[in-house]
Amino acid sequence: MTSTLVLFFLQIQSSYAENREAPATEDRFDTVQFYEGPSGCWRIKTFAMDQDVHVWSMGASVRNLVELARANTEKHYGDVLSEGYIVQSDDAVEGLRQKLKEKGLPAHLEISDAGFLFWAPEGTRYRSKSRPNN
Repeated sequence: MTSTLVLFFLQIQSSYAENREAPATEDRFDTVQFYEGPSGCWRIKTFAMDQDVHVWSMGASVRNLVELARANTEKHYGDVLSEGYIVQSDDAVEGLRQKLKEKGLPAHLEISDAGFLFWAPEGTRYRSKSRPNN
C-alpha cells in the first residue's frame, strides 16, 4: 500500500491553548498535514509555540487525499501558507523518511499508537496538549 503525507508549512507559529500567534521563524512554524496509510486517513494540525498537535480521523479512505488536502488547506489557511510537499512511498515509514530527505527536509516522523504519523522538526516532541473546540 502506498503511504501518503501531504505537508504544509504556515507563516505563523501559534498556541491553541493560549489563543495567540506570531510570525513563523525558520525553525518554529505551524503545519497542516494529511496522512493516508494502513490505519486510514488523518488530518493533523501542529502548533509550534507549545508543540501541541490536534489529530482528526477521516476514516478508512478518502477518494483523493492530495486534492482534499490542497482544497481544505487553501480554504482555511490560504492567507498564511508558506510551502507544501507531497511525499509518497510504497515502503511505509522508512520510505517516507527517504522521500523527505530527498526533498531536503528532516526525516523526523512522530508515529502514534493509533497508527497515524506526522512530520515534525528535528529536536521537537509534539503531543496532544489541548482539545479542539469543534
